[in-house]
Amino acid sequence: MRRALVIGATGFIGLNVVDALQARGVSVRATWRKKSITVFAQRRNPEWCLAELDDTVALEEAMRGCDVVFFAGGHYPRYSLDRRASIERGRADVRAVCTAAMHADVPRVVYTSSIGTLDGSVAGPVNADDRTVDPPRESVYRATKWAMEEEVDFALARGLDVVTVLPGACLGPWDVRLGTTGVLVALLNGALPWWVDGIVNVADVRDVAAVHVAAAEVAPRGTRYAFGGVTTTMRALFEDLARRWGVRFPPEELDVAAAYIRADVEEAAAAPRRGRVPMPRELVDLVAWGRRVDSSRAALELGVVARDRETTLEDARQWLERMGHVPRRAEATEVRSRNPAESTRGASAHAGSRKR
Repeated sequence: MRRALVIGATGFIGLNVVDALQARGVSVRATWRKKSITVFAQRRNPEWCLAELDDTVALEEAMRGCDVVFFAGGHYPRYSLDRRASIERGRADVRAVCTAAMHADVPRVVYTSSIGTLDGSVAGPVNADDRTVDPPRESVYRATKWAMEEEVDFALARGLDVVTVLPGACLGPWDVRLGTTGVLVALLNGALPWWVDGIVNVADVRDVAAVHVAAAEVAPRGTRYAFGGVTTTMRALFEDLARRWGVRFPPEELDVAAAYIRADVEEAAAAPRRGRVPMPRELVDLVAWGRRVDSSRAALELGVVARDRETTLEDARQWLERMGHVPRRAEATEVRSRNPAESTRGASAHAGSRKR
């Protein structure tokens, strides 16, 4: 692999894919859109190509001469409010990229999907081949990702070489738009008012990037790689963070039904101003779906295993501190010293919380 195009190079996974490629000496070409936040990607100095996802001509031109196209910039529904529009947008994105790749004779596409497309009814751990037959009805996010994968299947049937990576909830550095990492921001700022318990698969975004690059190099055509990272529960994760960082445990635990309602109401209120809610609906969906993910295929075939959760969390926090999203450690300690009642809650604070 000499040259690769990264679609979504200005985003969380895309930035880390760029880093992984450049670490291997691969020449990186990157697409950007008119609304992209490019400042962090510019530091990597890729070859830039302006290409909106609805512009197949620009996409095809950007792909020419590339050995691999990494499609890490597909539709990510910011809100779970319009199922039909979200699915149509996601399908159109994938269809445009796959069509352009076929016209440009790209040898391989690596597509970024989500573990949310896997079948939650399977007993025991789920792997990349445990796919739902029908689109999930209860989740806009999962239904959108399912529909996007179906478009990938159509492209495979037409002869395109595609491999798919299905990451868990990504944490780590360079989450520019504060997707999953937004929960950490809310927790560290004492702005996470409620939570819902369930299984969550936390993947270090750098490991996810490594899976992408390795899959591009060695994976058989059509192979799917689930990479869940470290499996835990929301309760265990928050208890760990409360002990580790002395943050206040979220005061109110909701059951899944109540969490769905709360997330929907908060997203509807945030949508007019394009705000981000502390506990978005797609995260509630993934926690409610919660299954342990079998990542052994990535380990056996690609040589990528999950790093320890402590490293992931610490590096994510350090990046958030540098960006000013959360107080630096000394500042946080000073604030807690002025509010001793807050600092004593710690990991046991949830004991008095009430599930609704």
